[in-house]
Amino acid sequence: MSVKSIEVERCARIALEQCARLRPGERVLVVTDTMRDQSVAEALVGAAVAAGSEGVLLVMPTRRLTPQEPPAAVLAAMQATDIVFLYTTYSLSHSQARVAAQRAGARVISMPGVTEDGFLRTLSVDMAALASLTNLLAERVAASRSARVTTALGTDISYLLGNPVTAMDGVCERRGEIDFFPPGLFLSVPREGGVTGHAVVDGSITQIGRLATPVTMTFNAGRLIKIEGGGEAARLEKMLAALDDPNAYAFAAWGIGCNPGAALVGDDPSFEGERAYGWTHVSTGSNATFPGGTVRAKIHLDGIISAPTVYLDGQLIVKDGKFQGEFAQP
Repeated sequence: MSVKSIEVERCARIALEQCARLRPGERVLVVTDTMRDQSVAEALVGAAVAAGSEGVLLVMPTRRLTPQEPPAAVLAAMQATDIVFLYTTYSLSHSQARVAAQRAGARVISMPGVTEDGFLRTLSVDMAALASLTNLLAERVAASRSARVTTALGTDISYLLGNPVTAMDGVCERRGEIDFFPPGLFLSVPREGGVTGHAVVDGSITQIGRLATPVTMTFNAGRLIKIEGGGEAARLEKMLAALDDPNAYAFAAWGIGCNPGAALVGDDPSFEGERAYGWTHVSTGSNATFPGGTVRAKIHLDGIISAPTVYLDGQLIVKDGKFQGEFAQP
């Protein structure tokens, strides 16, 4: 056994005990695919078995788009268990299989694209402080009517709010609940048509990867109407056009990261990048599986923005990526 594997097993115990709140005798299913590092999947199953639970590992062929649906056998297993970890290369978060599993009573933790290194970094933080900040922000956003995000690079985008907010605090203890790894993010779907302005994305974009040159995404009445920048902007424009799906251009959601361990790393770092402490993101495409969302599309695309300044109903809560006032951490 390597020293690193000891740390992976420690974080797997945190995932099951502190996050999923594993109870005696519960059934645990880990769904993974052929492109994932299996050390994390095996550690999760091992931790479940060590705790006296029934642990099952299912490996499926890698799906290369999001949203995607798993094979029928995986869907059946998801509906016949208590805790499901979706440890896949591309996200199952927006799948109908995930929704069906929750309706059957499963607690679901979705963790697409999470590497062994990311698993260690993002579960080795102060989980109580992370959950507190995530929920405090989510409550404040849910009570607000508007938000505005700006950056030094030129982002200036406004949201009309009013829908319930999803707090991804890493704690998944209620029947039919969902949460996400890495933990530490709220997800807010603005009112339909209620997004206008420019988002200068300088971190990464789903399926494009980490950016060498910022990409400016312009929104009007809740739709992406213009993409500007260098070669990566051209790739994004071509990728969206190839989908031949008008819903791919609909604004989906935004949020602010709360995980000090999250980083912009890997070939497709947007999922972890959403959680980066004090950073924000914009997304387009599917949002129908989240509160207030109605859009079904061939893609859910995230664009990560560093060092934002954020206002809720005109009140400053983040300045250049640093939390302010009641949200400031010691």
